[in-house]
Amino acid sequence: MNREKHDRFVEHALSDLKGGMVLLMTHIGDRLGLFRAIADRPVTSEELAQSTHLEERYLREWLAAMTCGGYLEYDARKQTFSLPPEYSPVLVDENSPVFFGGLYHEMPALWSILPPLMEKFRNGGGLSINEYSREWWDGMERFTATWFENFLLQQWVPQANGMKSRLEQGAHVTDIGCGRGRALIKLAQAFPHMTATGYDLSETNLEGARRNAREAGVDDRVRFACHDVHDGLPEEYDIAMTFDAVHDLKNPQAAFKAIHDALAEDGVYLVLEFRVGDQLEDNIGPIGAMFYAWSVTYCMTTSLGMHGAGLGTCGMPESFLREMATNAGFSEVSVVPFDNPFNKVYLAKKRAA
Repeated sequence: MNREKHDRFVEHALSDLKGGMVLLMTHIGDRLGLFRAIADRPVTSEELAQSTHLEERYLREWLAAMTCGGYLEYDARKQTFSLPPEYSPVLVDENSPVFFGGLYHEMPALWSILPPLMEKFRNGGGLSINEYSREWWDGMERFTATWFENFLLQQWVPQANGMKSRLEQGAHVTDIGCGRGRALIKLAQAFPHMTATGYDLSETNLEGARRNAREAGVDDRVRFACHDVHDGLPEEYDIAMTFDAVHDLKNPQAAFKAIHDALAEDGVYLVLEFRVGDQLEDNIGPIGAMFYAWSVTYCMTTSLGMHGAGLGTCGMPESFLREMATNAGFSEVSVVPFDNPFNKVYLAKKRAA
């Protein structure tokens, strides 16, 4: 045995274990509003207890864990804890493009599905999306909202050739796998002549999407329905969109074809998918580790739960996406400029008749 290699791995495994434990603490800090409470000024544990009406003894231990984990700074002389302003975009600012709170929110939901998931390891099959708690969908809404707050109107729509003018002229739009409807609502607020229909298989998501549309005052132009894209789409659209959704579906190729067939002449399809390589060796690294873990705990297993292809999080590299788009009848696929380590954005165009 190579002793040096062994020692390096012990250190690596210990770092991962520390990360897992700290992740539990970040969830507590996010859900109890502790990061926000400490963001403005240094505080002692007693001061934090007074401002949050929480138990000081628990807060003292949480503050110590976050300090040791590198999330807070500690002044030993004053016995105060502070959140550096450089950390706030990750931990406090919900509109930040690097806000992680939604991911922290999701994590307990993944722990809760581990028993049935391990049963699938033994006997095959997959999990239904209905087995995931509301906490999972709530966290996903918060996480994906960062796309629509920071990139949809600022980068994707302007740089997707012709999409902005279509929206200005009153395009009919669909979002398949719409979640809580944030993308369509954002578009409807910016383009008052457009109309839209969002589809999802989760009634929890659809309930939230309808509520969000009402609160935003766009429910007269944006509606949501439970519908499976594999059954075809019931209307004609000028623009279709999917956001990290195709790889989760039962039959991604059939979904591409259904979307193509539902588009009007010269219609366009905006696709957000994970930025992955064709082979495992292309994805090795911390981001790849997260992607494959998400695949096991959600993306792959929910597709298998529908007796689907189970492509997984890394199952949609650019080469495969282009192949499916061509097979579905799209005439052109272009990459929309987007400098991001997690995702790529594509625009597929339907052939003119």
